[in-house]
Amino acid sequence: MIILLYGKDTYRSKNRLNELKKEYKLKNESGINERFLDGKNLNFEDLKNEVLGLSFFNEKKLILIENAFSNKTLKEKIKEKGKEFLNSENIIIFYEKDKVLKGDILYSFIRKKALIEEYDFLKEEELKKWIKEEVLKNEGSISDGALKLLIDYIGNDLWRQKNEIQKLIAYKNKEEIKEKDVDLLINVQAETNIFNTVDAIAEKDKKRAIKLIKKHLEKGESIFGLLALIANQFKNMIIVKTAKDYKRTNLHPFVQRKSFYQSQKFSIEDLKRIYAKILEIDSGIKTGKVDESIAIETLILEI
Repeated sequence: MIILLYGKDTYRSKNRLNELKKEYKLKNESGINERFLDGKNLNFEDLKNEVLGLSFFNEKKLILIENAFSNKTLKEKIKEKGKEFLNSENIIIFYEKDKVLKGDILYSFIRKKALIEEYDFLKEEELKKWIKEEVLKNEGSISDGALKLLIDYIGNDLWRQKNEIQKLIAYKNKEEIKEKDVDLLINVQAETNIFNTVDAIAEKDKKRAIKLIKKHLEKGESIFGLLALIANQFKNMIIVKTAKDYKRTNLHPFVQRKSFYQSQKFSIEDLKRIYAKILEIDSGIKTGKVDESIAIETLILEI
């Protein structure tokens, strides 16, 4: 039996992998026939010996192969000489932490016989449902406003969503999670993650700024959440730039200091112009005037 698990949502794919391993252990109490192979450095003969070799007590093996799709030589050998694998009674799991192209030679070779499951980032409504279920599972409750903020600040990073939900529930002691709770416990942390991007903008390093923002998006973070964070940081710089004493502003002390030093790289006119541009791009996406896929490049190039 061949199984392929892949996709950018590693939280759900890892959970599925753990389920399969647990099912295997329940059926094979010894657990001695579970194997792990690193596909990056795996040669075909070693794989063949594992798949076709005899196991203790004649039990089925569970063979987990990670990163096989990055090994071109291995894939070509499997296609050329690996037909016996397709009918193996062992459980062969290919696990990939990213997207797999359907035209890939290994994908094409196994697809007719394999159970294939793709784990892409959840869409907004699916994500809302997941968060609600996770909160309920932890015996908590959450308001619609707090739910929206969680999605804006964290997006589809379910690893972090889970951690933040547990933190919020512990803080609220099972009372309903409100918007102010999300702002208090999560927003400052989220803001600090955007400082490097703002530094790149300040240094006119547009290529680096785009690269940094794309990294956020690749993790599943919401584009609206990112724009909100960038806008908020420019607003913070305007606040400290126009204040008589930046230390007397109502910002978090860390944000005060970082915003003050970043604001020295901009004139007040530039800060206001950039802030207005971010709001314009955000509105353009929501009204369909700006294509979401090129919004970040448009923003960085125009400011």
